[in-house]
Amino acid sequence: MDPRKQRSRDRLYSAALALAAERPISSLTVTQLADAAGVHRSTFYEHADSPSGLVDAALTAELDVLRDELMKDRSDAATAVATVTEGVLRHILRHVDIYRRELAHGGGALHAMLSRHFRGTTEILLERGRVQLPLTADGVPDAAVADAAARFLADGTVGAIDGWLRHPRPRVEDFLRVYLALLPEWWPHRPVV
Repeated sequence: MDPRKQRSRDRLYSAALALAAERPISSLTVTQLADAAGVHRSTFYEHADSPSGLVDAALTAELDVLRDELMKDRSDAATAVATVTEGVLRHILRHVDIYRRELAHGGGALHAMLSRHFRGTTEILLERGRVQLPLTADGVPDAAVADAAARFLADGTVGAIDGWLRHPRPRVEDFLRVYLALLPEWWPHRPVV
């Protein structure tokens, strides 16, 4: 991406996250976001097709950095997954006003974005053999079982995050204690110390 376009995108992402922290994503307008970022409306549309799409892209960009770190980490899968899980939780706490409000009101696009991200990470880990899925179902293709397992883990994780954020002062350690107790045996994890 050329530097000018990168700067515009960074300003739009920053404006989207700042405004979404203050008010519901559904109330944001393209004009508000473009003005806050100091760009023209046409520049907005080079980066997103809607305000919710821009917020989604800004949050996903941060989550993608964490996923990239997971894929580069050559430690055992349980350590790598635990490190990135903690990073994701800290990302959520940095944007707690957005996640708490949007997930509490049905989640919609934000729930779908988080689920898509977690599902994608699980699929990559399965494809690369970093996670083994010891499940089979008579008459069901292995790919369908893997897809169901990834979706189950992703949506369960988002549900657990939603519940965690309903506490007045969510703590990473509290989430991990509950989450680790709920994870299926096939998913790499280690106890919280």
